[in-house]
Formats: sequence, structure tokens, C-alpha cells
Amino acid sequence: MSKQALLIIADGMGDNPIPDLNGLTPLEYALTPNLTALAKQGLFGNVHPVQPGVPVGTDVGHLAIFGYDPYDVYTGRGPIEAYGAGIELLPTDIAFRGNFATVDDEFTVLDRRAGRINTGTHELAEALDGIVLSNGTKVIVRPLSAHRVAVVLRGENLSEHVSTTDPGTAKEGETVQKSIPLNEESDAIHTADAINELTEKMFSVLSLHPVNAERSLQGMPPANMILLRGIGREIQAPKITTTLGIRGACIAGDRTVLGIARMAGFDVYHRDSFTAGHDTDFIAKADLAIEQLKSGYDWVVLHIKSPDLAGHDCQPMIKVSSAIKLDMMLGHILRHIDLNECFVGYTSDHSTPCMRRDHSGDPVPTFFAGGNVRSLPLENFGEKYVTHGSLNNLTARDFFRIQMDHLGVVAKLGA
Repeated sequence: MSKQALLIIADGMGDNPIPDLNGLTPLEYALTPNLTALAKQGLFGNVHPVQPGVPVGTDVGHLAIFGYDPYDVYTGRGPIEAYGAGIELLPTDIAFRGNFATVDDEFTVLDRRAGRINTGTHELAEALDGIVLSNGTKVIVRPLSAHRVAVVLRGENLSEHVSTTDPGTAKEGETVQKSIPLNEESDAIHTADAINELTEKMFSVLSLHPVNAERSLQGMPPANMILLRGIGREIQAPKITTTLGIRGACIAGDRTVLGIARMAGFDVYHRDSFTAGHDTDFIAKADLAIEQLKSGYDWVVLHIKSPDLAGHDCQPMIKVSSAIKLDMMLGHILRHIDLNECFVGYTSDHSTPCMRRDHSGDPVPTFFAGGNVRSLPLENFGEKYVTHGSLNNLTARDFFRIQMDHLGVVAKLGA
């Protein structure tokens, strides 16, 4: 393959105008000379993650970025988290994405992310890992990034047709939900009972754990519950790397993204300094991306999670800061690569508007530049500046194909 490509994903960076930012979005407000200069050299526009007006999760958004049709392959967030945690799923397993959370004795959710806990989670997960429920179901628990955790139920007669226990985003004050069967099959009844038993056991074990005793002494919320959501079975999908004959590398701190990349056939790279938070080491990620390009990978994906967190927490200036740090990271990369040999792309998996505190169906600013890629004039980079671009109103899968076509790996349709 004569050329390579680097794709930078700014998770949740897309936003809407914010009064405190003079009616600009965080990306429009931030000083991003490198993003702007690069976007001017290529294709740009606002790209829909899946289809117009459809909010998507991080999992679905990244499946599309990696070239999959989520409507064909998606079975739930849980299996993806399990891949990210290194769990080899069996066809009979059911998997969940979970949050360490803080609840009171009545199971009222006080903090859905336990103060965004980022230490002690390995010990908490280990205390739950291996629990065997009364019906013989084994529980597998693995920590992910920060408050996130993968939970797998392994046993006989398990069903994904049950409700989960998480009351939902920004719904502190509501109680942990009881799981109920979604049909009248005995397997669903059996599974709902197992989940409810697990909820009780998690509270009992975690409430007495030394990690939480220490957190309470320090005035931090205890992580005494795991809220379960995203139930699903193993995803059956071909590896994109095999289908297209490319070597891919993914650099990320977020285990969800690493899980999708591993499923797609990528080699994944994670270091302790690559967090899924605002403290992630931008330059170390950039240096590793440069290293992997030099080592011969065809497509390198570099993921940054922090903009999404700022959107969920309604912190527009933190989002602005993330955009500025990302731009500096890009500047560092550009000093070490040749744009005639390596294309550079930028996108997001979805928008996370600060005023909404959740994902929206808005399209996301995107570009693809380098070499002899077609270009248009551009004043600045951000949501309102790219509306005249040639990528406007395409989807993430369209954008994937455009990148792969420039790498020369998309087969010609017809004779």
C-alpha cells in the first residue's frame, strides 16, 4: 500500500451554540490553527454518525466509524465492553456495560458515576469477580476506564430479553431498577431473577469493601453499586482488517473504543497515562501514533475521550480546553509526518451538547486531508464553518469508505 492514514476521533466534541461562549460551540470558540489549516487542505463537512436526527451511543458511533453498519451487527454495549476488557465471550453468555455508582440503603442513586472514581476499581471488581448465583450462574467482572466496568453472566438458560438496572443518564434520585423479563419465556424470567440477586450481592460486598471505607473517610462517595445496561450477546461480525487487507492500530484510553477496534481486527495500544479523562497524555498518544505509522500500519486511529465527558458534565470551557489540547497534539504530529505520504482525518462519534448533557442527533465536524485530496476555501474549523463542504450530510460509514478509497483498498464496482 503506497499511502497511510491517521484518523483522530474527538469523542463527543460536536456541540450546539452556547450563550456563555458568545453563541459559539466549543470547537468554534477554541483557537485551533492546526485543525483549520489541515481542513483547508482537504474534504470537510458535518457528518451524521448513522443517520440524520438519530442520537447514538459511543459504541454505535464507533462501529460506524470503523466501517460497520450498526443496524446489522450491533447486539448491545455489553459485548463491546467485554471485548475491551479482554473477556472471551461464549455464545451462551450475556454481557453488560456497567457503572460503579453510589446508592443509599434504599438503592436510591446518589451519584451515577461514584464521583467519577478512577482508583481502586480493580480491587472492587476483583471482589465481585467469580460470584456464583443461586441458580448456578457465574459472574465475571472486569474494570474498564474510570467508573466503567464490564459484567458478564455465564451459565445455562440465560436470555438478553430482560430489562437492566440503570435508571439512566442524569437521573440521580431515582432508584436502581429491578430487572423484569421482556417476554414470558422461562429463560427471561430466570435471567431477571439472577440480575436482581446480583444487585443485592453487589451492594452487600461493595458496601463493606476497604476501598469504599477509605473513600468514605476521605469524604468521597463510595462505589457501592454497579448499574447494569447495554445487555447483549457476542457480536458476530467480520474483521474489517481482514475484509480490506489492511493493518490497523488503535490508540485509546477508553476501553469501549479498544473493544470495537479489537473486534475489527486492529492491534490496540493502551498505557496508564492514556486515560479516558481530561488528564490523558495527548502528546504521548501523538508520539505513539507517529511510531505506529513509521512501523508500517496502514490506518492508525487515535482516540480522545475528554470532550464527551465535558459535554455530559455541562463544562463548555473544559470542552474548549480539550479542543485546544487536541489541536496542539495535531501540530506535534504534523511536524513528524509527510502529508504527501500520510492522510489525516478528524471526526467525532457523536455530538454531546453541553446544554443537553447527553448525546444528540446533530452531525459532527469532519475532515480528510493530505496529498492531492480535493479542497475548498475555509474560514475556520467548527460546526458552522464547514456547512458548505463536500462531506456535508454524509454518514460515518461514507466517511470510512472515502478514507479506504484513498488508501486504494475499496474494490471497484463493476467491470
